[in-house]
Amino acid sequence: MMPMLDAFNHRSGSVNECAYDGKRNAFVLTARQPLKKGTEAFISYGAKSNDELLQLFGFVEESNPHDRFLSIGFEEYLAAPSSNLFASNEAMNSRFARLRALKLDGNLLGELRSTGAPAEMLYALRVLFGTLDEIELTGPKLMAPASLQTEERVWSALRGYCKMARAAMGGPRNADEAAARGARKAGDSRKATALLFRAEKKRLLSELENRLKLQEARSKKAGKVRS
Repeated sequence: MMPMLDAFNHRSGSVNECAYDGKRNAFVLTARQPLKKGTEAFISYGAKSNDELLQLFGFVEESNPHDRFLSIGFEEYLAAPSSNLFASNEAMNSRFARLRALKLDGNLLGELRSTGAPAEMLYALRVLFGTLDEIELTGPKLMAPASLQTEERVWSALRGYCKMARAAMGGPRNADEAAARGARKAGDSRKATALLFRAEKKRLLSELENRLKLQEARSKKAGKVRS
């Protein structure tokens, strides 16, 4: 690490920059926006998820725009009778067989963001929930939204998984945040960090769920798929 530079804290989106100045033979930190007296100057450690920040630097960033959630258990959720996503077991088995034949079943494991799901995952979901005509399409055609009816089922599946994953982590986000504050006051920084990490994953899933609800509402009002 460069002397003193490692004393600056991280914040995503920070516009302060560090670069080597050949004339001075030194690294120079430049503020790209006005700093009020007494305010902290941040730098960005890069577009890193909380998993990376925790592993590399030992902290978690609140409201991290680069955070991700690995969709472990998504396929099991989709196939569970309690999800009510398929009309019958036969229909479900037929669609999953189609997914495996196209070698798309692996696409159900991906990194969710608060802004949406990976394109490859959406493709696989359209194969699972599309109309009979739509599932005959492959490649670029199903990478894009096929119909509002199909997208509504895709959004419903994603929202249901988000809700299930949040519930599996136990309790509401604000309870984790309050417990993290309490642990920090008690001097237990490791517990505080763990609680905040979990709270931020719940935040991501909640924001994704709300985004999907808003997208569905806009699309229904327009009569077509809207972003």
